[in-house]
Amino acid sequence: MAAHLDLRRWWTKTSSNFAAGITTPPMIETLQDQYGVLLPIDFKEYILTACPAEDFWDAEHTVWWHFGRIKNVPEEYPHEIRSVTIAEQARRYLFFADYCDWCWAWAISCTYDENWGKIALIGGAPDRFVANSFSDFVQKYLADIRLVC
Repeated sequence: MAAHLDLRRWWTKTSSNFAAGITTPPMIETLQDQYGVLLPIDFKEYILTACPAEDFWDAEHTVWWHFGRIKNVPEEYPHEIRSVTIAEQARRYLFFADYCDWCWAWAISCTYDENWGKIALIGGAPDRFVANSFSDFVQKYLADIRLVC
């Protein structure tokens, strides 16, 4: 089963107020054009089928952002990025969730290199990669959030 569906099932099981948003392929194309990126397939599937209708605070104190809130690093994060690899292409990293009202956040790499699709943890700890893909991130997150912190 796809990881994004596991996530949606977990949200439904652990919270009574989860509602998925409605995102269309043209909306995704607009997002990609806005940032000059190509989203990984598993992240597109998440946006189309599981992305919340409004910012959603889950049982692990993570705020999963609604589609309209997804932004790149320079637009959202005014602080120094401590990873040279991430900082060099910060405009191609898109935030999709934060922990406990922005103690730190997770961003997906939409770079055109070997880091495409990886998930970076930014802020609150040394900025670094915590998963090799969105699906890998979700599996780790559902197993134990500490695996992605």
